[in-house]
Amino acid sequence: MKKTLVRTYAALTALIAMTMAVATPAQAALQVDITDSSQSAIPIAIAPFGNSGAALPVDVAQVASDDLESTGLFDVTERRNMAEKPTNANEVNYQTWRSSSVDNLVVGSAAANGQGGYRITFDLLDVYQGRSIASFQINAGRNELRDAAHTVANLIYEKFVGEKGYFLSRIAYITMAKENGALRYRLIVSDYDGNNPATVYSSRDPIMSPAWSPDGTKLAYVAFDINRGRSSLRVQDLASGNIREISSREGINGAPAWSPDGRRLAMTLSYRGNPDIYSYDLTTNQLTQLTNNGAIDTEASWSPDGSRIAFTSDRGGKPQVYQMRSDGSQVQRLTFEGDSNQRASYSPDGDQITMVQKGGNGFRIAVMDLQNNNIRIVSEGPLDDGPDFAPNGQAIIYARQGRNNELATVSTDGQTRSRLSQSGEVREPAWGPLGY
Repeated sequence: MKKTLVRTYAALTALIAMTMAVATPAQAALQVDITDSSQSAIPIAIAPFGNSGAALPVDVAQVASDDLESTGLFDVTERRNMAEKPTNANEVNYQTWRSSSVDNLVVGSAAANGQGGYRITFDLLDVYQGRSIASFQINAGRNELRDAAHTVANLIYEKFVGEKGYFLSRIAYITMAKENGALRYRLIVSDYDGNNPATVYSSRDPIMSPAWSPDGTKLAYVAFDINRGRSSLRVQDLASGNIREISSREGINGAPAWSPDGRRLAMTLSYRGNPDIYSYDLTTNQLTQLTNNGAIDTEASWSPDGSRIAFTSDRGGKPQVYQMRSDGSQVQRLTFEGDSNQRASYSPDGDQITMVQKGGNGFRIAVMDLQNNNIRIVSEGPLDDGPDFAPNGQAIIYARQGRNNELATVSTDGQTRSRLSQSGEVREPAWGPLGY
């Protein structure tokens, strides 16, 4: 029975080794490409922002445009197709924009704020009404212009979508590539769009399962020591780089998941002989066993209110998603469709889970509504893995395996897709908190 669970750590380590045998060196940053957009995308243009002095080191308007375009929810006019490039509302010829079928226009400028940084002001204009519907002002340090651009996009996104934007969030992921004839594994943290990548941890041995702390200051992950035949589950502080070893017991030490309050980690341990889910109190160091079953229980995920834990188990014969109370009681099976379901993760509102479903088209990303148990497939397969919700619940990041292994994002309704590509292997994505 235990051999039926795809995500056993021995099997996955072997898979990593095989796929990396032909990998090429990874590039420094991911590149975002839009593959599918919503048919009801909002037409908008963001004109180049003006400035009162030297050219800005960051093109704020272009970064904000790229942010909105990446969601597939906005149809952003390319700069080369703009008939004019106003920097304030008084310069706008609304008739010109109406004839270009642009419903919404953003105009703005940046000026020194007298504190070594910039003051960015911009207006969101309704082209057909010929008026401003919102005005904003942002102060940013000299080295904070890219964050300021993401803030511009967040404000626009929230105005139209009614949800907070995720453009200040970060992602963690693992790259695997040959360097100097040997494999090198890197745990990388970057902006949500792949910019500003920074290596958090690097090793000749595999790294797996990064998981963000709720406040975004730490990552839990699993590091292997092949020579010793051991794995260790760790928590690393991103600011200081300090690493705290949580478990390096015999057998599996894997699949860490943070409780919403950041006080506990759920994890899979097998030092007692069978892979079960445990809860570890980070303050008291107390370890509590939550499952005790002859099957493999793994891949825990906490609900946003901390009351429930979803997990993968093959206790029914094949990997399926189960749910229990956070104390291990009231276990119930959630999934019945498809050949198998695993790697569940709750949406930020707790109303949905995303998971990997195996069916006729291979392994694809699915979303299940916990109110009515309806399931929809949102990715194309055939080897999709590691889904994780965006911090606002509007999109899902996952890994696409195959000829070109890469990360991808998809809207929860499956209509909008983009990919974050680079040469080499990119796996195990985890989406951090909103960032503001």
